Amino acid sequence: MSQTTSSSSKTFLSGVVEGFYGRPWTMEQRKELFRREQKWGLNTYLYAPKDDYKHRMYWRELYTSEEAEQLMTLITAAKARDVEFVYAISPGLDITFSNPKEVAALKRKLSQVCMFGCRSFALLFDDIETEMCAADKEAFSSFAHAQVAITNQVFQHLQEPQTFLFCPTDYCAAFCTPSVSQSTYLHTVGEKLLPAIDILWTGPKVVSQDISVASIEEVSTVLRRPPVIWDNIHANDYDPQRLFLGPFKNRPTELIPKLRGVLTNPNCEFEPNFVAIHTLATWCKSSTVQKDVSMDGEDQGSDYNPQEALRLALTDWLAEFSMADQPDVSRAGSGCPKREPSEEEPMQTDEYVPSPRENPLYTAEPLTLEDLTLLSELFYLPYEHGPTALTMLTELHWLRGNRDAAVFSPVAPENSKAKEWRERAEHFDEMCAAVVQMFNRLSNAPNRTILYDLYNYICDIKSGVSLARAFVSSLGGQNPPPSQVINDDPEPWGFRGGLSGEFQRMLPCHGNRDLFRTPPAARVYTIRPCTPADKSDVLRLTKEMQSETLQQAALIGDRLVNGQLSPSKHCDLVLEDEGGLCGFAFALTDAKTAMTKSQYPETMLRDFPSLMAVQIHPRVPDTNTAKRLISSVLSSLKESGSCGVFCEFRTGDKRMLDFLRTLGLLHVLQVEGLQAGLVLMGTKL
Repeated sequence: MSQTTSSSSKTFLSGVVEGFYGRPWTMEQRKELFRREQKWGLNTYLYAPKDDYKHRMYWRELYTSEEAEQLMTLITAAKARDVEFVYAISPGLDITFSNPKEVAALKRKLSQVCMFGCRSFALLFDDIETEMCAADKEAFSSFAHAQVAITNQVFQHLQEPQTFLFCPTDYCAAFCTPSVSQSTYLHTVGEKLLPAIDILWTGPKVVSQDISVASIEEVSTVLRRPPVIWDNIHANDYDPQRLFLGPFKNRPTELIPKLRGVLTNPNCEFEPNFVAIHTLATWCKSSTVQKDVSMDGEDQGSDYNPQEALRLALTDWLAEFSMADQPDVSRAGSGCPKREPSEEEPMQTDEYVPSPRENPLYTAEPLTLEDLTLLSELFYLPYEHGPTALTMLTELHWLRGNRDAAVFSPVAPENSKAKEWRERAEHFDEMCAAVVQMFNRLSNAPNRTILYDLYNYICDIKSGVSLARAFVSSLGGQNPPPSQVINDDPEPWGFRGGLSGEFQRMLPCHGNRDLFRTPPAARVYTIRPCTPADKSDVLRLTKEMQSETLQQAALIGDRLVNGQLSPSKHCDLVLEDEGGLCGFAFALTDAKTAMTKSQYPETMLRDFPSLMAVQIHPRVPDTNTAKRLISSVLSSLKESGSCGVFCEFRTGDKRMLDFLRTLGLLHVLQVEGLQAGLVLMGTKL
C-alpha cells in the first residue's frame, strides 16, 4: 500500500499487531499472515505478543541461537511478502530508567535484533504501573520524562530508523487526566519525544466503539504528530467466551489522511481473524470521496460500506473452509497430513447401501455463505450484536414476557395474541434450527484447522440456543427432549459461568454492559437498606396495594412488612424514585421461625425454606430495576445458605403476579392443601 499521510512522506502503516495476551501465534501462522497481507494490500506486522517472555517479562535476555534463527526466518519471510516487520519490546514492567546499565541492556537487545535483519522497532510502555521507583524520582521530573528520555536514546542508538513506534502508558483518552487536551503526560510526550518517532493510540477507550475525526485531531494537536491507531475492536483476550467476526467499522475513512497508520490487534485465535484483517484491508483501500449519507445507518462517511466489506470477506473465507488440511506446512493452520492408504489395508471394493427400512447414511452438507453470515452475526463486535442475533434476543424476550398467551385451550377459540405468540415461536424455532444447521455444516468442513479455532465458540452458542429453543417449546406446551429440560437442578452443561459467573452475579453491576437491553429506565432509582424512618412509607405502600386485591387473607409476609417480624441480615431493601418509596423486598432465611402452626407442607418448606415479601408500585414499569431489587435479596439468602425461597400472594393481586411472571425470577408453586385465595411463587437458589 503506497498511500501516505498528509503530514509526512512516510508510508501509511496498515496491517496487524500481534499484541494480545495469551498463546502467541506459531511461526507458520505468521508466514500465512504475511501472505494474506500482501494479497490484500496491507504492509505492516508489529511483533508484540505479551506472553513472549523475551518481549516483555524477560526483556533483558538475548535470544539464543535457535531463537535467533527463527526470528531471522520470520523477518526474511515478511520482507519476501513486502511486509514491514516491526519488532516491539516492552521493558516497562521493571526497568529502572535512571540506571545506565538498564539502558545499555535495552540497546544491546535491540542491536541483536537489528543483526537479524530487522530495521523497524517499537518501544511499548502500555499496561504498567505508573509509580516510579525512588531512583527514577530523583533523576526525572515525571514518568513521561523518564520514558521519553530512554526512547530518544534508543531511537538514536538505532540510527533513527524510518519506522520507530512509541506506545505511551496513557494510550487512550479514557486514561488521560483530566482530559486529552489537558493531560500533562501527553503534552510532555508530544513536546519531548523526537519528531520522527510515531506514537500508538487506541482511541477514546482501550476498546473503542467509535474513533472520530475530531478525537484524532485533538490528540494529534497534543502529540504534535498524527498517531498510529492500535485498534482493539476485534481483540478478545479479555474474555475467553467472546469472539469477534464482524466487519471493521465506525472508523470513517476520512481518518486516513490524518493518521500515520492503522494496525489491528485482533482475536487470539489466528484463523477467525480472516474477517477482521480482510475488512481492514478493504477500509484502507477505500477512497475518502464524500457521498450522500445513506439511510440504513451503515454509512461510514465515505464509499466504505462495512456490510459489503463483510460480504466480500466471508465470500473469500468460504473458499478457505473447503480446502482440506495440506501436508505442506508452509501454509498456516496446517494440521496433520491426509491419511494415505496403507499397503497392509485392503482397498474397499464395495460400498454399503442401506435398505429403505434402514437408517440413511449421514451426508455432510456443504457450508454456505449464509452459514458464515449467520456465524458472523452471532459473534459480531464488542458493542454490537449482528442483526440475526439481535432478532433472536428480541423474539425470546417477547415470547418469555408474553408467556400467558402460550397457554392454549383445546375448547376455546385461539385469540389474536395466542396466534401471534405461536407464529413468533415458530419463527424463533426456525432461527434456532438454522444455528444448529450452521454448527453441523461447520463441523463437517474439510479445513479442520479453521474449525478447531472456532469449535469452542460455536459449540457454546449452539448449546445456549438449544436451551432457549427448549424453553420456548416448553412454554408452548410441547415436551422438549429430556436432555434440554429447563429445571431447578440442571446438569453442569446446562448453565454458564463457573466461579467467575458466581462472582459476577453477586455484584450490583452484573448485566449492565449486556448488549441486549430492555428500554432504559425512565427514572433514576435507588436501592438501599430499609431504615426505621421508612416504616410508615412501607405500611402506606402495602395498604395501598392491598386495597387493589379486596382480600384480607392473613399472610406471614404481612407481619414481616408491618414490623412484627424482623427481616434477616441484608434482606431488607427498599426502592426509591424521585416520588419516594415505590417498592421493597424483605426476607426471612427460615420461614418456620415465624409460623405458629404448620401453614405449609413440610415437603415444600424443605425445598423453599425462606420467605420473601415483595411489593412494587405500578409507577415502576422498569423490569430491570425490579429485577435488581429482588435479585439482591435472593443473593443474600443464597449467601446465608438457603436453598430456596417462596412468596405469598392473594389471588386478587393479579397485577403483582403478572409483573413477577414477566421478570422470570419466580414461578408459581404447586402446593397441595393450600388455603383458598392464596398463590405461592418461588425459586430454588
